[in-house]
Amino acid sequence: MAADNSLYLREERGNGLEEHMADFLAGCENLRWWHRNPSGRGFYLNGPINHYPDFILRLRSGLIVLLETKGGDRDNSDSDGKIELGRLWEQCAGRNFRYLMVFEGSPSPGAYSWAEACELLRSL
Repeated sequence: MAADNSLYLREERGNGLEEHMADFLAGCENLRWWHRNPSGRGFYLNGPINHYPDFILRLRSGLIVLLETKGGDRDNSDSDGKIELGRLWEQCAGRNFRYLMVFEGSPSPGAYSWAEACELLRSL
């Protein structure tokens, strides 16, 4: 995948929503860099499950964001556990770190819709 504004020249390909998110991130003006976290072998949050967020972002403000996308093609049965683990990581990591889960459709409690997430990322 082409990787404008990315930490690397090329990034791992993803599913439809992940590709859509990469396109958004490539044009996001307040982003210093983004990285497509390698599935099953990159950075992960260790808990009752090992959670590999889809993206790692660094904003111009210095904020680090872990971002998980949930497309309509997924069963999303693990979403609540991932949201809980992400929120705990965010609390423990400190004020310069955020966790976002983004749904293509209706979000689970504690997650964001596509439009909400894009608006939030532009404002952080």
